Amino acid sequence: MRTDEKLPVYTAAMFASPTDECDIVMKGGVTSGIVYPYAILELARRYRFRSVGGTSAGAIAASLAVAAEYARTVRGDPAGFVRLQRYCDELPEHMPGLFQPEPRYRRLLAYLLRAQSGRSAWRLVAGLPSIAPVQAAVGAIAGAVTMWALRAGLAGILLGGIVGLVIALIAHALRLVRTDLPESDFGLCPGTDQPGGRGPALTTWLHAAIQEIAFGEDWQSSPPLTFGHLLGSSTDRQIDLRVITTNLGMGRPHTLPTLGILAAYSDPEWRRLFPGDVCDWIAARVTEPAHMPGLSSFPSSNDLPVLVAARMSLAFPLLFAAVPVHVRDFANAELQRATGATPAIQNRRILFADGGIRSNFPIHLFDALLPERPTFALSLDDLPPGMATGNQRVFIPATARHGFGLPARETGSLGGLFGSIVRAAKDWQDQLLSTMPGQRERIAHVLLSANEGGLNLTMPPERARALMHRGLEVGRRFANNALDFDEHRWRRSLVAYDQLARMSDTVHQTWTDGFGSWLLRYLTHPKSYRRLTEDDRYHMHDSLGAVADLDGAFEPGIIDADRKLPLPVGILRVTAILSGRRRPAH
Repeated sequence: MRTDEKLPVYTAAMFASPTDECDIVMKGGVTSGIVYPYAILELARRYRFRSVGGTSAGAIAASLAVAAEYARTVRGDPAGFVRLQRYCDELPEHMPGLFQPEPRYRRLLAYLLRAQSGRSAWRLVAGLPSIAPVQAAVGAIAGAVTMWALRAGLAGILLGGIVGLVIALIAHALRLVRTDLPESDFGLCPGTDQPGGRGPALTTWLHAAIQEIAFGEDWQSSPPLTFGHLLGSSTDRQIDLRVITTNLGMGRPHTLPTLGILAAYSDPEWRRLFPGDVCDWIAARVTEPAHMPGLSSFPSSNDLPVLVAARMSLAFPLLFAAVPVHVRDFANAELQRATGATPAIQNRRILFADGGIRSNFPIHLFDALLPERPTFALSLDDLPPGMATGNQRVFIPATARHGFGLPARETGSLGGLFGSIVRAAKDWQDQLLSTMPGQRERIAHVLLSANEGGLNLTMPPERARALMHRGLEVGRRFANNALDFDEHRWRRSLVAYDQLARMSDTVHQTWTDGFGSWLLRYLTHPKSYRRLTEDDRYHMHDSLGAVADLDGAFEPGIIDADRKLPLPVGILRVTAILSGRRRPAH
């Protein structure tokens, strides 16, 4: 697809009667997220979005998509997608103004943006005093005066000035690291409008976009769009939004809208990060939790504004301030009790940051062993080495072997080593799952060069629109059956057969080797979960025994199954869910 063509103009009638339903999951990527809007718009012409999920920039796109779907499905207003297009068409010109630092960080962010533009090392070194010009001048003058007082020559005075300047910059950097950034929750930009900013900041812009897309002309008098709004009035009209955020205090991810932990927030702290009308609306619906004076309970799932969830997911470290939440620390008290110390349950202030720290491409969202409808996944990936930028930039696996492996990267520098370690630590599960049969063919890979998306906060508008065209291509190809859903379900059936056969064989052996008889004896006097009645416990035993007997349904097995069934082989296992509550699979 040519990126110099005009983007299409949509009308409400184009979105009025979708013929099918789908789910969609979008990867994080800061400014790369500008790929997503036109993919959403093209898919929305054919599909109604039942479930939408994402991380970071993907969470922003997800929040806009559900706002438009809410307007269409719940309010009967398909023009929500037209309003979505209008907001997103404004982004290329408005994007630099979305990233508004606190006044004390304005010079630092400006310097970092100049550094990102590829200036020479000498010019970057020479520009360091611009970060803190007053401190640099004072340090240089103090150093020069000191050497003059010691009766040094001109060279000594110049050297003293340079040393004083360097010491002043080091002192400024130490204060930044030790004091300023911790005070700002480790982000230069709070996300709300700052003095001297050009246009709305990101959170302000996103709030207006979500509200107008969802509610139309009445958006300014409407309450914030919440997860409760998305539930609609009947199950067949519900919209399921899930976004990933990272709990830095506990070292784990969460899937919002549910935290799954006892939590509260500070109204003054949140007013720094969210528009005042959103904070007012939340404050009117929450109470002060027990043992947490001066705080307000974290909003319930139904009352949580979509904006708050998106902001908790997009808090990219150092660029955007993390979102503070207060918790009752029961776990440390339990450890103290277990080790003989005096237990003390304390309130702790923890930070929630970018969901991509732990799960940047959550393709596991909405997945099921046997899918009822397609779940499209959009991934933002690096352009392969040696590939010309004019080549085809969207890759959707078409055959059973496409997407089987992961691209390899050479590690030739210390920075590259560090980056590779970080990527491997945080993305390995998402990466491996994306290569699995029954998964890889539903992923559209948009290939980006180093100067596209990512942390390129000052991309020229024409480059941003080129990325929009790639999203348009993704949407059109998926809407035109780039994912053969019948073939996809066939592959998922093969994977389900293989996994269930392996699982049933293992369960049967364990059960018949003594587990079943042991459980029958033990369930007469269990030490925990006493709310289960005797009938409950015997029913559980009989049900597990029936599962163990499923082994017979897979005998005799397929001859040479390892050579005939899809590869690589996965494993069916119990794993943690990130939402903190039970969710039935689709």
